[in-house]
Amino acid sequence: MASQRSDLFDVVGELRECARRGDWQGAHQCAIALRPRTLPVDRLELAEYLNRLREALIVARTARAHTAATLVRLNAAAAFQRSRMSQEPRHEFGEVTAS
Repeated sequence: MASQRSDLFDVVGELRECARRGDWQGAHQCAIALRPRTLPVDRLELAEYLNRLREALIVARTARAHTAATLVRLNAAAAFQRSRMSQEPRHEFGEVTAS
């Protein structure tokens, strides 16, 4: 029974690490692996399992939010670059312009 408990916690730990790394395919595989497993019968083990699972979900949400924020920043930088490139050439300070 202890090996089943350890195995269950190992899968939750791997889920957490996959989410932390942003490996969503690996996290998906871990979630699929958790489905057929039986939950711990002991009340304390179940509480520990749920705490570890909750922690893994928090890590996943944080990683996803970080990825989304990075994407927003990259999109803003790309839009800035596009708008800068579409403008007329700018003259540098001290450069003589044809008037």
